[in-house]
Amino acid sequence: MIESVGKAYKPWLIASIALLVLSFILLAIDVTAVFLNFGGQTTPLWVIVLGVFAVLGVGLGFAGFFLLMAAAGWKAFREGRRVQVLTPDRHQDGDEQGDQKQS
Repeated sequence: MIESVGKAYKPWLIASIALLVLSFILLAIDVTAVFLNFGGQTTPLWVIVLGVFAVLGVGLGFAGFFLLMAAAGWKAFREGRRVQVLTPDRHQDGDEQGDQKQS
């Protein structure tokens, strides 16, 4: 069985998804703050900075997740195309073992 997402990728996958979740939480807080300050003349600077960080986090989270899935797909594609070449002596050894299992 081919393990499409290797053990080396799993911490990066967790980090990417955690960044996405935290960025969406920041975005929800930012949208709430914008609606609360809607009646004011200007938007506070912290709301703008929070929004920029949220949008950058969402972009980085999706980019990291996309790159991880592309790397896992490429690895699975290469593993699926790999062919094992048997030398003639190993091929005969395999036939003998198969004959022994039948008897």
